[in-house]
Amino acid sequence: MKNGKRSFLYLIVSDYPYGFGEPFLEDELAVIANSFEKIYLIIPEPYKASKESYKFSLPQNAEIIEFNIQINSTQKIFALKYWFSKAWRLERQFIRRAYKQKFSSFHLRVLTTYQANALAFKAKMLALFELHNHPKEQTVVYSYWNTSATLGMSFLKVRLPEIKTVTRIHGWDCFYHVNPLNYLPFRPWTIQTLDATCPISEAGASYTREKLLHENSEKIYAHHLGIAVNSAPPQPTKKTNRLRILSLAFISPIKRIDRIIDALALTKNCEIEWIHIGSAASSENEIQEYAEQKLKQLKHIEFQFLGELNKEQIYTFLRSQKVDVLICTSESEGIPVSMMEALAHGIPILSVNVGGIAEIVLDGKNGELLTANASSNEIAKSIEKWASMTESEYELQSQSGYESYLQYFSAPKNYMQFYSEVLNA
Repeated sequence: MKNGKRSFLYLIVSDYPYGFGEPFLEDELAVIANSFEKIYLIIPEPYKASKESYKFSLPQNAEIIEFNIQINSTQKIFALKYWFSKAWRLERQFIRRAYKQKFSSFHLRVLTTYQANALAFKAKMLALFELHNHPKEQTVVYSYWNTSATLGMSFLKVRLPEIKTVTRIHGWDCFYHVNPLNYLPFRPWTIQTLDATCPISEAGASYTREKLLHENSEKIYAHHLGIAVNSAPPQPTKKTNRLRILSLAFISPIKRIDRIIDALALTKNCEIEWIHIGSAASSENEIQEYAEQKLKQLKHIEFQFLGELNKEQIYTFLRSQKVDVLICTSESEGIPVSMMEALAHGIPILSVNVGGIAEIVLDGKNGELLTANASSNEIAKSIEKWASMTESEYELQSQSGYESYLQYFSAPKNYMQFYSEVLNA
């Protein structure tokens, strides 16, 4: 590192740079890479990733390390010996006291699996540290998600207190209610043990503090993600007579794409073109078939599914295709990067108010916020309102959206702040 004390970054990812699951990391790495002498991208379970080619770029000082952690039944049984450890005792207390749940076989299965994976991760990291022999006080271990690897990081921190340990949390790894039985394992222990836990939204930070009864709240810091858009500021133009709506998300039940379809089917007295970017092998065809069933016969609606696009393809689409509004009907979100991308291109947002979305969608200024469980009829009425919006009304929304991006979601600003306040603090 050129200035400061932290020179070696071990960044725990899911499938970066191979998969589409962490596209925002490319901009973050571009901002912070020069602050480190060496960056190691750790993929704990690379067999889950399609490694045919890189989907995203890597800094010159970055190296990919694959752990290939695969635990067996013996390791899970061995994890039971930690029943009386501090981490497990604390977890059982929170299950009863904070989560108001009765400890069950479900909790036992989740905890033993997490523990076994965490121990395997810790062993791999200790071997890697020994191989590299970097000064521990110059080492940062940063997990992009809160997973079993994050628990392994907490065990590393106890063993090697000189290292800096940080985790982000986003949506599914922040909000308990989107997980089976409204449960996420070992959060009290990891937050107590790590140096910092960083939700990507203020809503996530407040939720986490409240969920954990405000214990160790001083270790929870909200830090927004950001994106870098290398293009001129958008020039708002009047909508055509046809309202062009974009949805940009993986197709999964939690995204509630079917609710968009139901709403479109209820619209009247407007011409609409709906475009969806994003796919998922398990449910993509089902959603497309549902759209065909509900919308194909409606003369005022056209729709198309473009499938999965990489970041540059999405930016090219946003720059070259006139999109009037981005729509989101998800059950749960942190602060979607898709919304940052839309605002950076002057595209207002129509969304339900879940997670941290109210931190990016300013109702009446750069978009519209509906209630978290807005009905299809309510969404349809909002779509009709956007279709009838005047040129001057739309241009104000568009310009305000771009200004929101510059102020709150610029990659250089947000990631340098994260580096100085968290990674190198």
